[in-house]
Amino acid sequence: MILSLLIASTLLSTVAAQKYAYAVDINQQGTSSNFNCLRQNSYSTVFVRAYKPDGKGAVDTTAVPNINMAYQAGLGIEVFMTPNPTSSKTATSQVDEVITALTNGGITIRSLWIQVTSPVNWNKNQATNVNFINTAIQRIRSRGVRPGVYTNNYDWQQITNQANNLGSDVMLWYWNVYSSGVSGETAPNFTDFRPFGNWNIASVKQFGQYESVCGFTVNRDVYPLSSVTRNEKSMEKDEILLKTIVVGSIGL
Repeated sequence: MILSLLIASTLLSTVAAQKYAYAVDINQQGTSSNFNCLRQNSYSTVFVRAYKPDGKGAVDTTAVPNINMAYQAGLGIEVFMTPNPTSSKTATSQVDEVITALTNGGITIRSLWIQVTSPVNWNKNQATNVNFINTAIQRIRSRGVRPGVYTNNYDWQQITNQANNLGSDVMLWYWNVYSSGVSGETAPNFTDFRPFGNWNIASVKQFGQYESVCGFTVNRDVYPLSSVTRNEKSMEKDEILLKTIVVGSIGL
């Protein structure tokens, strides 16, 4: 018992001592001044929505211009998709649409996050949901991209019944807020993380939602600085060799 407490205390101390970088996630069109403002206000990365659930699911046409402006502002870039899990379009089709659109826009994708939140937007049958998510993840892998999931313990329970069979390569971006706005933020660190479903560790935390920052309505995120430092040189090489903007570095 004493040993367990000591181990837990050590882990918490390590997590608390971790250095974090700040990010925002957006789902709206920005301007160059918006992105420059983020950089000037010490944000390191922007998560850009590249697929939206409207209709049967569609590519978010704001993604490529947003990515280009974020790149010019010197920001790190991650991309996420909000799929339509009840659509007649398959998970494979939705993944292909977003990756193809970004590739055609001159973007090289190293990772793609799938949003699995808002249980009301998913099927009532949890096995159907797990199949959709696994199919999407398998397709992401087959396109040479690293998969990640944006969710939290409650959403994952409601949508998948704590599915734990996605694979060890699937990264986690979890959210924990008390309510919308600055007053509803939780601590900008991982001390509140507890393993659930497929994950024993997390790569990103969303700690604030629906806040006004630099002309955007954003959610605010943090991630360990150490998780991207080792990837910066390889990203620069890729950009030189491929002559494209490379997105996705957190957790790789």
